[in-house]
Amino acid sequence: MTRPERLPSPHTFRVPSRRWLAAASSGVRLGITLAAGLFGAAVGLGLGACGGPDPVSPFYDGGLDGGLGGGGQGGGLDSGPGTDPTLGGPCTKDDQCDDGFDCTLDACDQQLLRCRFSPDDSKCQNDGYCDGVEICDNKQGCILGEPVTCSDGDPCKINTCDEASDQCLTEPRDVDQDGDPDIHCGGGDCDDLNPAVSSLLPEVCGNGVDDDCDMEFDELQCAAPTNDTCLDPLDVLTPGTYAMNSAAAALHYSSSCGVATVIARDVVAAVTVPAGQPVDVQLTARAPLTDLALALMGQCSDPASELHCNNGFAHPVDGRVSKVRARSIGDPSAALVLPAYIYTDGGTDLTLRYELLPATVKPANETCGTADILTPSSPTLASVVDAVDDVAMGCGALTGELLYQFDLATTQDVDIYASSVDGDGLPVLSLRDASCSMPADEITCASADSAHIFRHSVPAGSYYVAVAGTAPTDVLVTLELSAPTPPPADEDCDMAPAISANQRTDVLLNNHQDDVNTGCLTGGVDAAYTLDLQQPSDVLVVGAYSQGDVAAVEIALPPCVDPSDELACATATLSPARAQYRNLAAGSYRVVAESLAGQPMELTPLVRAAVPATFVPFANNCSDALAVPATGGFFIGNTSNAQPDFEAGCDQGGQPTNGASDQILELVLTQTKRVVLDMQGSGYSTMLSVREGNSDCPGNEVLGACAVGYYPERSFLDLELAAGTYYILVDGFASQLGPWFLDIFVVDP
Repeated sequence: MTRPERLPSPHTFRVPSRRWLAAASSGVRLGITLAAGLFGAAVGLGLGACGGPDPVSPFYDGGLDGGLGGGGQGGGLDSGPGTDPTLGGPCTKDDQCDDGFDCTLDACDQQLLRCRFSPDDSKCQNDGYCDGVEICDNKQGCILGEPVTCSDGDPCKINTCDEASDQCLTEPRDVDQDGDPDIHCGGGDCDDLNPAVSSLLPEVCGNGVDDDCDMEFDELQCAAPTNDTCLDPLDVLTPGTYAMNSAAAALHYSSSCGVATVIARDVVAAVTVPAGQPVDVQLTARAPLTDLALALMGQCSDPASELHCNNGFAHPVDGRVSKVRARSIGDPSAALVLPAYIYTDGGTDLTLRYELLPATVKPANETCGTADILTPSSPTLASVVDAVDDVAMGCGALTGELLYQFDLATTQDVDIYASSVDGDGLPVLSLRDASCSMPADEITCASADSAHIFRHSVPAGSYYVAVAGTAPTDVLVTLELSAPTPPPADEDCDMAPAISANQRTDVLLNNHQDDVNTGCLTGGVDAAYTLDLQQPSDVLVVGAYSQGDVAAVEIALPPCVDPSDELACATATLSPARAQYRNLAAGSYRVVAESLAGQPMELTPLVRAAVPATFVPFANNCSDALAVPATGGFFIGNTSNAQPDFEAGCDQGGQPTNGASDQILELVLTQTKRVVLDMQGSGYSTMLSVREGNSDCPGNEVLGACAVGYYPERSFLDLELAAGTYYILVDGFASQLGPWFLDIFVVDP
């Protein structure tokens, strides 16, 4: 089977380039009528001969250039001005037409007996927003559009193109990046080159600087630095939680960790370790918003005396956390006083928790060669507070890891459970084979509040478990073994039962394991199904999942063992997840549902014969609404050149009359149908409204049939509509406009 083109990320959308806008608005790709003489010449080549084998086009050589004689140039017989760029050489059947470009739908036009190469810009979109809208060109394939320009010419604004949110961001000028804009641009920063001066900071006493930009120096209402140096530390005499503030502090001390910003500062605590037997000293610093780091030292101002240092990590609940541990510290005859530096990104309130724990030595099971034995049904404490990163783990491990080994004498089911003792980080588990150390040796992984790995019928042999965290924490790990059980029928891509196209399938994942290793959703348990296509098809897989879960759907080649087998993968911030592949070649494929929590899903593979993209150049109001075929289709338009004609029920309040510019399509149903509308890939925050219009246009909005499409999923509707006339309004949320894609599937309910 010929491997189809691999899709870019399904969560991609673009801002229009001028070339894209011109093509969409003028309809240049709609084609023109061929001259009669030219058509007669094509027929004269013998294309319509009867009674013998299919005639061969003189332009077709069986190669990737599709008989065009020009390496897939797509111009064919006519490539001069005024000709239809989608037409190629003569043909009698589809397999004589291939222009060598994956972004075009190649078919033989049976009316003209000419190859037609219909471009589809949606297949060219990459994972970048700021480089502009990619275009499918008939003579070059996918080409770059024009980069997004965000500048508005205002010197008081910093405009940047943000890939993370796919939009232009505008910020007031803030050269020193202290969070307070320049006073000359409406902010309060009177010295925009000094991050220690701004209207957001308190006045610091006695430094001769107008720290708070109120045009006064060292006024009575000033803040004196507290715990700013080792000469004025916070006394931490006994275990407990202490409040601190770094607002008026400066940066004085260095260590192997820290906060790398221009407004970094530090405060100091003096931690008293009582005389007596050695103990473990553990400190945990937390800040609500800003980044931080924590260092425990043997001597103040002596970097060489560092006992342990850690940068900041995201706390599972909120804020940032840093944790250090000094093991087996103490003097039988006298108390020790150890300095601790807490670094913060700017001034903030923070807390410091001090704990005295039983003395331990640093775990030695850092590598596969030094792994400890993991005893079944015996909880084991893995402290990854100061573990070193030695093996490659998936599932978001951010700390170092500890290694454990277990051996199976016979085939058994394996369950591994992990939870954080202190809740300061999520546990991360990695089950590894006997080779252990390399990335390919990871069988599966898991990360959650209560992480769980399950494997059916694990063969006899040696296995390893790597334990880490998303932040420094102590993890309780338990291995459970049980009698082997057979996998369910939909467990993996080898067994994958057939799934019915255009029908809902309930997927139960509670007794499944992670078998699909394409990288779509690392650590998710999965179920796989076979989808056989008899002809080139447009496929949209819709996966509805449970609230609170993280799930994905995927279209893959049958092995499902390597990232190269992934054809389309989609996760979603809200259910459902949608994976799309247009013009998928005939053959056998796999549809995969994945879930981190192992919760039930509902899977629908929507399939129709591949159709070329329909460009929507006008469709501005009811008088020229574009008719949608009874089976649906794929539509490309741009609202930048349209007018605002209609309201939508889910728009943001306070918009101008009729909101954003819009375009309108008409769908006539002769019987009740399931209608799925998907706008993924569109270049702005879309709004999609379906209206019942049996009496007039645009009619009344169908209940629950208005959807806003934020980044990255865009608008989506899954409706059951009775027979009648419906108007589909393509609109923009909060007056946004731009290029859009709309895939419409009409199937039996």
